[in-house]
Amino acid sequence: MFRSSIKLFKVFGIEVRLDYSWFIIFALFAYYFGFYYFPSVLPGINRGILVLVTIITVLLFFFSVLVHEMSHSLVARSKGSNVERITLFLFGGMAEIEKEPDKPVTEFVMAIAGPAASFAMAAIFGVIWGISGGLPLVMEPARYLAIINIVLGVFNMLPGFPLDGGRVLRSIIWKVTGNLKKATFIASTAGRVIGFLIIAAGIFFFFTGNFLNGVWLAFIGWFLQSSAQMGYRQLVFETAIKGVKVKDIINEELVIIDKDITIKDLIDHYFMKYRFGRFPVVEDMKGQEFIGVISLNDVKSLDREQWGTTTAGDIVKSYSEKEIVPANMEVSDAIKKMGKNNLGHLIIMSGRRITGMITKSDVMRFIQLQSEFH
Repeated sequence: MFRSSIKLFKVFGIEVRLDYSWFIIFALFAYYFGFYYFPSVLPGINRGILVLVTIITVLLFFFSVLVHEMSHSLVARSKGSNVERITLFLFGGMAEIEKEPDKPVTEFVMAIAGPAASFAMAAIFGVIWGISGGLPLVMEPARYLAIINIVLGVFNMLPGFPLDGGRVLRSIIWKVTGNLKKATFIASTAGRVIGFLIIAAGIFFFFTGNFLNGVWLAFIGWFLQSSAQMGYRQLVFETAIKGVKVKDIINEELVIIDKDITIKDLIDHYFMKYRFGRFPVVEDMKGQEFIGVISLNDVKSLDREQWGTTTAGDIVKSYSEKEIVPANMEVSDAIKKMGKNNLGHLIIMSGRRITGMITKSDVMRFIQLQSEFH
């Protein structure tokens, strides 16, 4: 999901990454603490100490977010779901859990773990706040962090998907009805309603003079309602391809091109004729030893003046093991592999020859055709 991110470290074997958008929210929090909050609650504070307290407080806030997401991840892993990474970004954090829960009780436990961790962090900072009455430099940051963790826990328990409370709601409806699709529809609809209400609150704040909070609430509301809608669409998509294998969709009647064909001929006689977005390239048409896949994007990156002298073999990238999948792989797993490795296709190999190829477009066409007959 997050392509523009920085790897920080690993915790319990889970990679923690920082999306570039995180620096925006870090700057906003630093500005708020450094110019408004701490100067008001700690009047006369030394500027150097103010900067240090501000940075530590902001980092502890994001540490709290990380603890929240890590709790989801560890519970998910204990239930058999692999978690490769957690990414901190503009709106908080997101754990990239490999698969959705297969039982309502599993979803309930996974969902409730995050807010529980936030409330536990609030309790820890609350204790520090309580025992540091004579040390304002410790007491004030601890007080704020205790409160913000309570807010984080309560906000995430709002009953709208994909918030934790929405997942709790979905798990309960799922348990009662036995219908995951219906439960997701209800929970995601609740998520969209909550999202629009938050947007409305943001607009109200915006026009009543609270510009910064208004814009921030509007962004949060927009993110929530769009994520809720996307979550339901994702479930519909996964339901449509459940049990479908790569071999059920794969295109075995491949249009293969020779590595010696010029880019001009490739465009005129292949891209324009077949309307495909990519073609397998072979060493020669007789032996058909596979080299790699050339895409329209590869061609577009080349200057037009070079089309007549450059061949497909000059620019095609050699295939890697990441592109190869077995024919009996679930299509859902194949799609995840494409996303994880940023690929537009996957291939089936037999020895040194390519026997089939699957793209995201192939999957979408399959689903569209399937819907026509159901």
